[in-house]
Amino acid sequence: MGRLQQAFVVSGAALNIAGHGCAHGFPAVLFAQINSDDGPLKLTDHDTSWIASVVGAMGIVGNLISPVLMTKFGRQRAHLISTLPALLGWIVFIFGNSVPLFILARLMHGLALGLRTPLAAILVAEYTDPKYRGAFLGTFAISLGMGIFLSHLWGAHLTWKMTAAVCALFPLIAMAIISLSPESPSWLVSKKKYEEAKKAFKWVRGEGPEQQQELEAMINAHKLESTEDRKEFTENHVCNNVFKKIFEAIGDVVKIFKKKEFYKPAIIAISMLIVFEFGGAHMVAAYGNIILQVVLDKDDPKDVAWQFTVIDLLRTVCAFLAIFLLKTFKRRTILFSSGVMTVLSMSAISIFIYLRRAGLFTAPWMLEILPISLMILYTLSFCLGLAPLNWVICGEVFPLAYRSLGSTLSTSFLTPSFVVSMKSAPYLYSSVGVEGAYLVYSATLTVFLSIMYVLLPETKDRTLQDIEDSFKGKKEKVNDPEAQMKLILKEDVVVVN
Repeated sequence: MGRLQQAFVVSGAALNIAGHGCAHGFPAVLFAQINSDDGPLKLTDHDTSWIASVVGAMGIVGNLISPVLMTKFGRQRAHLISTLPALLGWIVFIFGNSVPLFILARLMHGLALGLRTPLAAILVAEYTDPKYRGAFLGTFAISLGMGIFLSHLWGAHLTWKMTAAVCALFPLIAMAIISLSPESPSWLVSKKKYEEAKKAFKWVRGEGPEQQQELEAMINAHKLESTEDRKEFTENHVCNNVFKKIFEAIGDVVKIFKKKEFYKPAIIAISMLIVFEFGGAHMVAAYGNIILQVVLDKDDPKDVAWQFTVIDLLRTVCAFLAIFLLKTFKRRTILFSSGVMTVLSMSAISIFIYLRRAGLFTAPWMLEILPISLMILYTLSFCLGLAPLNWVICGEVFPLAYRSLGSTLSTSFLTPSFVVSMKSAPYLYSSVGVEGAYLVYSATLTVFLSIMYVLLPETKDRTLQDIEDSFKGKKEKVNDPEAQMKLILKEDVVVVN
């Protein structure tokens, strides 16, 4: 029964992410229709560049506000608040008809994105069972891909204003679902509302022995941490001077940053977000026509229309398949298999273009089949692992005490990465070509995947408390008797030797 409640809560977050996908796909619809109309409004390259990328600027503001909302008002109300600017952005698009209003609407969408990016993965991680957490978090990639695909599909048959109106349904329905969802048990525990936490935990997770054990471990860990914090506060934090209090607060933040259970997850999450962005999460949706024209050696965007549709559909199908992979295989196995294949496929695309221009590929079948095959391989490699794992890993690694701060710190790197990737892509394509840009992206992915290879522990089917303990250096608790026996025998062998 608990799975139904968990799915209900996750559906609210998934609908918000789908709306986020619509917001990423909508500019392509807007630009194509306005520039093809004979109306008075025309968009220059400067206009389209800012409309497309300004989302990232306001996203930073949302990243900074989100932890305050999550900590003060709770996950549920913060989630509800994050939906409002998304709805307002679509309303401005429906009634607006000028570049300043388009930019205002995109700023609203950027604020919504910034608010819910740190929140969404945390919310799902805290509400769902460890056995299903990966699958639930994997639905975010499905929702994002579906939103992009649907906005393009609706834009092909509706006016851009009607497309905006249909897209506005996502935040509206999400608001209704979020309003009917309970508060996060983890947040209630952090506020010492233990009885309310037990009721909320029972609603979303049930009353099994494993669930009770996880709840008790979370409450006991928080009580112990609160006792230690009070002791430290009593001994070291007696002060009436305002400036001294400020310096002490800064010192407390520095202490947090020095804790390995904070800085290790932060480095992992930041690395994952950079890999997600420069792996092509948003660039392909925005500049897919340009990329495909170069890879397939076509002059007209219309010549790659069906190939672009195939790539769009493939991204969505891969998101569904990724749920099965996340349920079946370990996180590290998926991450590094997907990462290596993405780097190799991007490098192969780049090498192919260089060799084709050098005249080494002349056979017609090779010029037609090989490039689209490489693009399909790249799409499969990225969308089956790196895309869904972005949400999963960022939602699993941070400890409860620093979850809001850590998630905000890490996701604050996503919006600048988004702006840098979106604004730099056209200049890279014109200076070093798509082939040169793909080599740059491959090198970037290699660096940050290497960092994660060193720092990331396996998180599949482990409770959030268990993952937190692993960063603190505590031994993992083994509940399976057979596994316990193997561990005991292994330790005995070490002692004998």
